Amino acid sequence: MAPNPAEVSLTSPRSAVAQRVIAGLSAAAVVAAMVVLALSGQPWWAILLWDLGLLVVVFIMLAIWFTAGESAKQTTALLAVGKQVLGEVVGRTEDDDGEDVHYELALWVPLPDGGFQATHRCRRAECSRRQPGDRLTVLVDPKVRTWAVPH
Repeated sequence: MAPNPAEVSLTSPRSAVAQRVIAGLSAAAVVAAMVVLALSGQPWWAILLWDLGLLVVVFIMLAIWFTAGESAKQTTALLAVGKQVLGEVVGRTEDDDGEDVHYELALWVPLPDGGFQATHRCRRAECSRRQPGDRLTVLVDPKVRTWAVPH
């Protein structure tokens, strides 16, 4: 049985390095702030609450660190063996959360073995203009079943 298709977030190696540098520096600054806070002389419970909140920030920075590297690896692998196909937009929805508008495109990605349906969620203007029946370029690795919409 073929694995479920997974969308790759296209990330260049340079972009991944920049994300890792920012995440690493931010995590180091937060850890330093936690140490300074511990030595600040505030009540123990206030220090504990502040440090717990800052620990969440450290975990978020670590998540950014690891996902940036993984996205770059997946992008490199997809670019090495991926084939460009014309996917068909079979559905489109718009989600306005008050701050941003996201466009969700249901795509049919054709493959020699029949293809698969996938969902692409995006904020870009190119995707905002897509309607059912439109075609757009999809980069797909038929063997591993990873795909991406290059913008």
